[in-house]
Amino acid sequence: MSKLYERVVLERLNQCGDLEGNFQHGFKEQRSTTTAMLELQEYVASQMDKGKIVGTYSIDLSAAFDLLRPKMFYDQLHTVIPMNLMQTLMDFLSGREFRVEINNTRSQTRHLKVGCVQGSILGPKLFTLYIRGLENLFKETHLVTFADDSYVSVSGNSIEEVRDKIKENLTRHDDFLTSIGMVTNVEKTELIYFARTPITDLSPIKIGPKQVIPGKKLKVLGIYFEENLQWKNHVNTLMSKSKHIIAKMRFISKYVDLQAMKKILTSHFFGSMYYGCAVWLNELTTAMEWRKLETLHYKAIRVACKDYRRKKSRNELDTIFNRARPRQWMQYITTKTAIQVTTMKAKKPPLAQKIIDNMYYNDRTNKTVIMDTSRTRAGRQAFQNRLNCMRDVNFDWRNGVEKNKLRVELKKIFFV
Repeated sequence: MSKLYERVVLERLNQCGDLEGNFQHGFKEQRSTTTAMLELQEYVASQMDKGKIVGTYSIDLSAAFDLLRPKMFYDQLHTVIPMNLMQTLMDFLSGREFRVEINNTRSQTRHLKVGCVQGSILGPKLFTLYIRGLENLFKETHLVTFADDSYVSVSGNSIEEVRDKIKENLTRHDDFLTSIGMVTNVEKTELIYFARTPITDLSPIKIGPKQVIPGKKLKVLGIYFEENLQWKNHVNTLMSKSKHIIAKMRFISKYVDLQAMKKILTSHFFGSMYYGCAVWLNELTTAMEWRKLETLHYKAIRVACKDYRRKKSRNELDTIFNRARPRQWMQYITTKTAIQVTTMKAKKPPLAQKIIDNMYYNDRTNKTVIMDTSRTRAGRQAFQNRLNCMRDVNFDWRNGVEKNKLRVELKKIFFV
């Protein structure tokens, strides 16, 4: 009953508009970790294409959801949320109690003065509203967040300029989060400089008594961004992880049937291997990288159907499991993401306009025309500059396509 009540309240809250800010990608319709990573990648690639240096940091929070202050929540949002709805939210956040039970022994009941309920339906939404003030905190800064994960980027013509901007933003960021009751770990903050040529001056940035040391890579929502915006480190990590999953699948395959193995293959192997592939898969440039990826792809399928002696061809395996090959999947997911981002009914992320500016639909030929405005290899990593696969789309998608229909139509085009 409580879950149903929370859903009703969440629906009312969503009717108030996009209160979290356009920088927030967490727990919003048609937004995801992929759209957040693409936003960051687009900014970095576009700035590098102009010959600039980009600095990006991710600040670390301790127990973020557990530190939401109900009174501060009210002070920040009572002017933008209807009062009757605000009172309902305050009832949800306030007056909570807890106790611990071990071996039939119970502790005293304690009052919870801070925090929103972990695992609740309303909790993530309330937290993203709580940190909405980040949007007005920075100047000349690119901000992308997913729930409590924030990625702040600045650009400049010299490393000194970028370092000064990062220091100023880090100080503001830390002060803001502290002011709303969050606990930050500055020493665990990750920082990276992106540039066409490697930055050799990796001096630490001092924030009070603590310092932030730049690194060669930055983990963004599970994917490693490297200083030259290449993906070798991520691909190597992915390959190693995939091999461990295949070994576990081989053991499990002794005890379950083919249908169960199909589910395991989809959820555990492909879900891990192709996570965020719209960001990095298109950037595999050598035949060796593609060969390694395809070898692991089909090795997992062979294990799932117990074809250890490689008697089945790859075409037969594709038919049995109804799976797309890596290149087909890259074209499919890239096109699907571009269409969904540009046609979403909710407020579109900044990336959507960049995509729209780089293409148009030709009514006479029923084809999408793509323009690549990049000047360098780094610039071509911006999502709007690598949509060549959309030239194959032969239906009018401009006014949006129902989710299932879009999936079916794109599979007809790319899964051949």
